[in-house]
Parts: sequence; C-alpha cells; structure tokens
Amino acid sequence: MSGKLEKQSRWTTRRKILVAFLILVGAATVATMPGLFWELYKANRALRGFSEALIARQYGSAYDFGSNEFLASVDYSTFVKVHDGLIARMGDLKSIEITHSEIKDRTDGWYGTAEVNMNFSRGSLPFIFILKKQNSSWKIYSYHEQ
Repeated sequence: MSGKLEKQSRWTTRRKILVAFLILVGAATVATMPGLFWELYKANRALRGFSEALIARQYGSAYDFGSNEFLASVDYSTFVKVHDGLIARMGDLKSIEITHSEIKDRTDGWYGTAEVNMNFSRGSLPFIFILKKQNSSWKIYSYHEQ
C-alpha cells in the first residue's frame, strides 16, 4: 500500500443518470422554446389583425382572417349580422385585449386558444378564440362569447 487512500466519488451512477437526463430535458426545452414563442407571437398577431379590422368595421378584411373551416361554417352575411348585433347591443368596439393565450401542436396541426375581452363603448364582453395554423398562417378557427 502506498499510504494514500483513494477518494471515493460522491457521484453515484443513479445521480449521474439523473443529471444527464435533466441536462437532456433542459437542452430540448431551450431548443424548442424559441419556436413555440415565435408561433405564439404569430397567432397573437393574427388575432390582433382580425381585431383591428373589426374595430375599423372592415368586415371583409376581418372575415379573411378565418380558417377554411370557419369560412365553410359561417357565411359572410351572418358574420356581419353578428358583429352589427354586438355593436347595437354594446356600442362601438374600441379594443380587444388578449388576457391569456396558448398554442399546442396536435396530431392534426397547430391550434391556439386565446381568452380576450372585447371592449365596447358600453362595456366589455369576454370571448374565447380558437386559432388554427393553416399552411404557414394562423387563422381564426372559431370564437364565442363566454
């Protein structure tokens, strides 16, 4: 014996595996987060474009933000009647405030959900918007008053 005692490592195999796993999960999260934030930004931008068109009463432009499914289920004249009815009931639409939004990649594509307050001259109404990524653009899939 040389008189030196070997120092045992404090890193057990279990601890090494756990740390390696956490590093892999962290790296995967860091790699995917910018993409998710970018998609969320684009979805919110589409919702803001839709909102700005509604506020300006440019219903044709707002309607163009609809997904294929939305356009197939709601004809343009019904779309206009709904929004004219909201204005008659609540006054002019002043702003649309996004209070919460999220996106998810499902088996049939990207979807987003946004909780918004539609602010009119005589009050505010909460709405839920569902958005869908269609080709490379985010579109309004559906929405309804809460």
